Amino acid sequence: MKTRVFKCYFILFVISLFLIIITGVSFAHDLWINIDNAYPSTGEKVTAKVVFGHNFPYYDILISRESLGDFCYIDPDGIKKEITKTWEDRTGERTGALVGEIIVEKKGSYIVTAYRKVKGDKQHVASEKYAKSIISVGEGKSYISSTLGHRIEIVPLKDPKDLRVGDSMPVRLLFEGKPLSTYLYATYEGYYSEDEPFPFFTKSNEDGIAYIKIPHPGTWMLVCNHKVDFSASITFKVVGESK
Repeated sequence: MKTRVFKCYFILFVISLFLIIITGVSFAHDLWINIDNAYPSTGEKVTAKVVFGHNFPYYDILISRESLGDFCYIDPDGIKKEITKTWEDRTGERTGALVGEIIVEKKGSYIVTAYRKVKGDKQHVASEKYAKSIISVGEGKSYISSTLGHRIEIVPLKDPKDLRVGDSMPVRLLFEGKPLSTYLYATYEGYYSEDEPFPFFTKSNEDGIAYIKIPHPGTWMLVCNHKVDFSASITFKVVGESK
């Protein structure tokens, strides 16, 4: 009898461990960027909000500018520019988002990016969080499918402005510049669940390539994790209806 009970508990333990492994991202906080207008016109101002949270796109822990290793954007010509005009949008003493302002001066697609590194100590493991977001300003050059050298990185292989509902978003996952085969999670603005903030997931192949199908228009976030606390995210907006 004791052996049977032990086996039952062991099986439950294995199942729980498996669920934690494949959905562990659900219990972590991720770094991402909210864009107020992903399809502006030339010369318009765009605000980018860096969020450290659990349920996209809602605010959670406030990130200070000093805690970020970088907060910048890559213009359509591949030129990196720091976001210098920033302020804090506070919702509480320790909650809110770091806001930055960009003026998009050229046609084409932009990548806004930020990252945060925390060294480990006796009480905490090392943590690295990287975030990207895509802005499209009409037809023009694009640098969005180039790698930025992040330790863990999601590289979009298609511009969201060219996506239609029902299409799949192709991406490449990298860790230290090499293809990463791991789970890729997806959610969208308007979806909410405290228990499971990512309703879709897939796995990248040995070349790091993964596809997420886009069932409806709106703002989406993709996230991947590796090792204990390394993660990357990318946000983008799909406005095209199905053909």
